[in-house]
Amino acid sequence: MSKESSCSFKTKMKMAGALRNLMMTMPFEKITVSDITEECNIHRQTFYYHFQDRYELLDWFVGKELVEPFVNGINNENFFRRITELLNTMYENKRFYQSALKINGAELQDYITRRTKNEFLSIASIITGNEGESRYIISEFLGFGLLGVIFNWAREGMKKTPEEMTADIAVLTGAFKEFSLKKSNK
Repeated sequence: MSKESSCSFKTKMKMAGALRNLMMTMPFEKITVSDITEECNIHRQTFYYHFQDRYELLDWFVGKELVEPFVNGINNENFFRRITELLNTMYENKRFYQSALKINGAELQDYITRRTKNEFLSIASIITGNEGESRYIISEFLGFGLLGVIFNWAREGMKKTPEEMTADIAVLTGAFKEFSLKKSNK
């Protein structure tokens, strides 16, 4: 990473941290770019150099904190560990993620689904043993289903621990795999 991109990354993380802090005390709708820049002691022009608006900042931050760690190098062996890590991140920042989902839950789900498409295709192939066209539909089903379960868990207050949720997801994916195998053997 070049020095400039490293500096840019640090600036973006500083703004993202400010946004997270502000979302702990006020609704996103009331947070302005000025609030963010004041919180992290940067100029408004610096904010607009990096982001078009606070929604883009929020998407970028969720991508860096949740999506990238989940999708980078995901495979059948680390799938459930990655889910637990993702859930732990959300759980440790409960208020922030619950607020973020109120703002743009559907957009966030679409964004994560787009970012994870290839990984879910690989997982669908592993689960079903199928390299055919049906794996595209299976990967979408897995992606939307998994994210739907996770987002509902967050919206409903994260009552189960991340480990309990991962166990529930493992049961669901195991049942799906068993069903897929029975269908392919017919």
